[in-house]
Amino acid sequence: MTAPTDATPATDAAAYDLTSNISPYLDLHMMFPLLEYIDSLISSGSISYNAMDVAQARLELLKPTHMVDYAMDIYREVHGENAQIPQEMEDQKAGVFKKLEELKDGQAAFEELCRNEEARANLVSSNQWNVQSITSNASYGITAETIDNYYKFAKFNFDCGDYQQG
Repeated sequence: MTAPTDATPATDAAAYDLTSNISPYLDLHMMFPLLEYIDSLISSGSISYNAMDVAQARLELLKPTHMVDYAMDIYREVHGENAQIPQEMEDQKAGVFKKLEELKDGQAAFEELCRNEEARANLVSSNQWNVQSITSNASYGITAETIDNYYKFAKFNFDCGDYQQG
């Protein structure tokens, strides 16, 4: 973000903006709502930052995430609605969907068990709702790798911005 211009009034909210102070301590995904709030301040005229600079900062922050659709939206915001999306972004999107499907398939047996309330309740009541018991019972078809894929699937969903699924 750019600093406020010299001609800004003394009541400009930029004088009280702590974004640059706290951002190094925030999870990357917490920055997006903060930057959207700054956008709302720009729109209302409460802060004198350049909206394109904020959008460009958001685009840079999106690079290490798997939030490709959001990155494409911001790319269009920065470069114009009719801008051609770079092939790199298209390739990243295809890769994200492929990886998501692989992880989903790799953890499906455990997710199915988690959704089966009766089986889960039986395991809980018999003190067998733990990784060791579940992976040692071959009838569930769940291995340590399945559990690991479940974790990776949740983390990947989070990195995609799907916080409910993650």
